[in-house]
Amino acid sequence: MKVVKTGNMKDGTAIQIEDWSEDYSFHNKADVLASYPKSKMTHEGTYAPKAGERYRFSFWLGSAGETESAFNVLTEGRKTLSDFKKYMHGKLEYQDCI
Repeated sequence: MKVVKTGNMKDGTAIQIEDWSEDYSFHNKADVLASYPKSKMTHEGTYAPKAGERYRFSFWLGSAGETESAFNVLTEGRKTLSDFKKYMHGKLEYQDCI
């Protein structure tokens, strides 16, 4: 995995564009947006999100262009992570945490 670009949302949440295409053939170049917000909810389990603690949430957007667009609107404050829930990669029950 390569980190392509890093930035912060207006609320200070760190985000980055990641390229997993060299590791996994099913990924397109730079098609993942990773974020590290404080979780809004607590879920059970050792590695599950806990309210108020930073947690990694990733979004699989499909193309470098879509990922770059999402990165831009998030860093500019025009959208929030909640606007990208349908692209969330991982456990969908964690959607209530963002």
